[in-house]
Amino acid sequence: MTDSTDPNDRVMIFIDGSNLFHACKNFRNGFKVDYEKLRNVLAAGRKLIRAYYYGSFNSFKKEVADRQKKFFQALQEMGFEVVDKPLRKRNESYVIEKGVDIVLAVDMLSLAFRDAYDIGILVSGDADFVRAIEVVKYLGKRIEVAMFRNNLSSELRRKADKYIILDNIADKIEKK
Repeated sequence: MTDSTDPNDRVMIFIDGSNLFHACKNFRNGFKVDYEKLRNVLAAGRKLIRAYYYGSFNSFKKEVADRQKKFFQALQEMGFEVVDKPLRKRNESYVIEKGVDIVLAVDMLSLAFRDAYDIGILVSGDADFVRAIEVVKYLGKRIEVAMFRNNLSSELRRKADKYIILDNIADKIEKK
């Protein structure tokens, strides 16, 4: 695991919103992330090019969708690029998130291919991203993975150039 603190490194952050939301609930009931603080702590004085947030919204319940859209708008006002997808129905009682992980992986890969960043920071513990980060590394980029300990796939952790256990910085990123 290598560590980079070069202020000239160009950093992009890719946040898997649903994965982080559920990880916060597993870490400590009621724990909420301050996304501005998270972005700044992860960038760690390096040149932040852009921070992306990928999430979904409940298109079946207007009041829930309105709250989620307000949250996304607040993130945009903080400078995040927000990619949001509607939840889909699989059957009458089961609502699923579709396409969010694919969009995140494609963005991470295409931006690496276009040399838009030196270090990609993936905020997710989902092992589905392992192949994407392998390819990003093959393109000569470094990958850092940030997630709470209990939600971080061991394979994802092993593949990352650096991993950040959010438990250890929870006091720095918590929304008060």
